[in-house]
Amino acid sequence: MHAEYLRQDEELVIIGPALRTSPEQAGQDIPLHWQRFMREHLPSLKDVHDVYAVYCDYERDHRGPYTMVIGTRVSADAPVPEGLRRVVIPRGEYARFMTRGDPAQAVVRTWAHVWDGWERRGERRYVADFERHAVSAMARGTTEAEVWVGLS
Repeated sequence: MHAEYLRQDEELVIIGPALRTSPEQAGQDIPLHWQRFMREHLPSLKDVHDVYAVYCDYERDHRGPYTMVIGTRVSADAPVPEGLRRVVIPRGEYARFMTRGDPAQAVVRTWAHVWDGWERRGERRYVADFERHAVSAMARGTTEAEVWVGLS
């Protein structure tokens, strides 16, 4: 799987529902979190082209608990509605992986590569990694996403 190395020159602010999970629970928790987002939040979003899934608040690395926020990009001063969370994706160096296909498999396959097969996995910074999903593909029942992994 090919990684493209990029510099993110601006902070991205994402607001959405948050989930605290662990590697042991993620296989069960994350699909339910996505279902909730699709049911409760996505229908009310107008003129949104991308949905972000942000992984943050790492306890230590990918083997420990972390928080996942699914949401949309907003301005830095946007208010946070009750029950949602603001997360900031910092500037810096990232590796970007492109993935598409079956939503239940494509993104998981990409993350498995990042955890186990990617030669630079030891350089991860564990501040905020994210996926950017095209809403147009989601409407077709498929995934067209970018997985961005922060580098130290």
